[in-house]
Amino acid sequence: MRSVRRAGLILAILPLSALPHGAAALDIRSCTVAPSQVIDVAVEIPGLIAEISVDRGSTVKAGDVLLRLRDSSIRSQVALAKRRAEDDTQIAGVEKRIEVIEGQLERVRSLFQRNLIAQREVDGVEADLIALYQERDRLTIEKDMAAIELLRVQDMMAQRTIRSPIDGLVTDRSADPGEYASEQKPVMTIAALDPLHVGIYVPQSVAGQLKIGDEVPIYLDTAPDTALMARVDVIDRVFDAASGTFGVRLVLPNPDGSLPAGIRCRAQL
Repeated sequence: MRSVRRAGLILAILPLSALPHGAAALDIRSCTVAPSQVIDVAVEIPGLIAEISVDRGSTVKAGDVLLRLRDSSIRSQVALAKRRAEDDTQIAGVEKRIEVIEGQLERVRSLFQRNLIAQREVDGVEADLIALYQERDRLTIEKDMAAIELLRVQDMMAQRTIRSPIDGLVTDRSADPGEYASEQKPVMTIAALDPLHVGIYVPQSVAGQLKIGDEVPIYLDTAPDTALMARVDVIDRVFDAASGTFGVRLVLPNPDGSLPAGIRCRAQL
């Protein structure tokens, strides 16, 4: 499956007027909660969609089946390749003939040592045995190639089943059964909601006060009086000279999925 990752972070610009010098706490009044990942899911190989297992709003786990492409033709190829890869009858037949000729060679060599037969008779049996060894090697190579072909068509078969790469929520579905799917066009979008990301810009004056792992209270617009603790995950090392700020990414746990992405918030440092 081919997945295209999109940025899961929306940075909010901090109004510098809201940051009086010497304030005990910085109240960042404009931030946005965003998914930690947003993945556009596309098929690896083109084909007709046979079934789709999810819809917009569906919750999925990593590995869940999202859709299947029609696979009737490849199924027959898998069956044929499996039969060839597992067929030992020809090799077994040659092995039995080798066993017989090896016994025959021992006998003719014994007879030759007693001057009862000519060298050409020994040479003839040895030539037959060498030919059988070569035949066994050829069949073994063919069987190995059949095993490789089986793996190839099995992989092609697996590519016709598209699975979710992450735990998340289906936020968009742009295809239906019976439609033709190609690698260039995503068939659905999945957003990871645990954890969530919160992006903020803070003034350069507090650059030395923030550390990775610090906890920061977050207040959602839907619950302005309830503090949710987020953790500092990324601190930008390239500052924005024009605004005198730098970006910080916070991680907000959301194990039960109850917090929505896309909602505005404020943070307090």
